[in-house]
Amino acid sequence: MELKVWVEGIQRIVCGVTENTTCQDVVFALAHATGKSGRFTLIERWRNNERQLAPHENPMKIQLKWGEYSNDVQFILQRNTISKKQPEVNRPTLLPPDNVGVVKGVQQPIKTVHLEVREQFAGSPQSSPKKVAPPPAPPPYRDPPPPISSKKQQIFQDVTKIRLTENGLYNAQYRELIALINYQREKLNSQFADITKFDAEIVFWEGKEKEKQLQLDYLAQEMLKITNHTKTQKDQIQALAYVEEETELVKQQEKTLKSEITLLRSKLANCETELLQCKNKMRLLADELQSEQRMTTKKTESRIQMERGILIELERIQKDIELAKQSSELHHLTVETLKKEVAQLETSIIEKKKQVEQLVNEMKEANLHSLTIAPPPEDLRLIMEGPPRSSTRKMIGSPRQLENAVPTSKNPHGVWV
Repeated sequence: MELKVWVEGIQRIVCGVTENTTCQDVVFALAHATGKSGRFTLIERWRNNERQLAPHENPMKIQLKWGEYSNDVQFILQRNTISKKQPEVNRPTLLPPDNVGVVKGVQQPIKTVHLEVREQFAGSPQSSPKKVAPPPAPPPYRDPPPPISSKKQQIFQDVTKIRLTENGLYNAQYRELIALINYQREKLNSQFADITKFDAEIVFWEGKEKEKQLQLDYLAQEMLKITNHTKTQKDQIQALAYVEEETELVKQQEKTLKSEITLLRSKLANCETELLQCKNKMRLLADELQSEQRMTTKKTESRIQMERGILIELERIQKDIELAKQSSELHHLTVETLKKEVAQLETSIIEKKKQVEQLVNEMKEANLHSLTIAPPPEDLRLIMEGPPRSSTRKMIGSPRQLENAVPTSKNPHGVWV
């Protein structure tokens, strides 16, 4: 896969990046590709947010975590600068550790290493020839005094002094350059040894990866075989399970059939016993029928005799009914005559009521007339005390109801006549 990294405003693409590739591997590849040295850090930027990535983090995994926002994520390679205010005495003699590493499966060209090493040593504070201080000039009192007699000797001495100083400076610079070259050779030799060792390790690990890949392929084939075998076994197990279910069903059916057979046998035995009982009952019933037939014949004879007697009684009752009809006709005639008499009595009662009302009116007039005239004391006494009481009781009801008089709460003893 490819990873886009911005280096000093230029977008660079790193190829062969996997999920296991770390930030250290990416920094190492970019540093050697651009031919730069120093301390570098990989920065993750999303819109206005920035975050420094650790050397062991995986940029591809980080980019995959963003999901749909992965296109907005940018990776920037930034170079860390060392502060210049720090005195040269306190600086370490060793080279600053770069935040770089070896990319797996990618061989490093020798030329880039050579250039990087050169830049590293060129940028170091102790190995650069510009910063080497020249040896101080000898003080003037150490030089021999110039001769007074001859100017030529003085000029010769001046020339020799200049040559000596130039030779001294050249020798010092030459020694420093030789030492620096020797150091660089040793460093290059050690780096070449490290490169060969790393190449051997890479080859070893590539062989290991191939072996592991072969093992994985073999394991995948074995897994396929095992899965196919398991599928066949599952199919067989399912078929056997179906057969087992059928056998269990057959066994259950056998059990049910056996239980049904036992029930049927018991029912047959019960039926046989019931048949015997029924036969006995049939015999008893036949005897009872014969006896009942005899009884019925006797009953029929007695019924015939009874019917004859009933017919005789019916004839007698019909004669009585005819006599009762004749008597009822006579009663009807008497009732009609009684009704006529009652109507006559009612008319006579109405006439008597009218007579009574006339008498009452006459009594009222007589009373009024008597009130106007002073009555004698005996009459006043009769008026005050009322008429003398008689022992006879008042007749309640009409004379028609005397025959059917019923005692009540007012007349508990009936009607007095």
